[in-house]
Amino acid sequence: MTHPPTVAAAALQAGDTFALLDNDSALIIHAKRRHLQPLWLLDLEGHDSPITLRDDEPIRPLRMLRAFDLTCQLCARTSRRVLDLPVHGIPHTWVCDQH
Repeated sequence: MTHPPTVAAAALQAGDTFALLDNDSALIIHAKRRHLQPLWLLDLEGHDSPITLRDDEPIRPLRMLRAFDLTCQLCARTSRRVLDLPVHGIPHTWVCDQH
């Protein structure tokens, strides 16, 4: 099984799904809050206690939905798109449906 590239734990937000590098279990973030610099407390769905991750700790992203305002490279029309970063990556250019 191939895994998506790792990202730093600092990139995670509530609603994201990720896996730790030493475990394939999917973890869904219910809430994320700063504990002490550089630590985050993550409340996870189905877990009674939060886990702590460092800002720079690598994790495997499984689902990270993010909204982007994209401008068509051909007609300059702007559109908001929600993309899943592990699947689509960060968009750098875009061409709308009209072209």
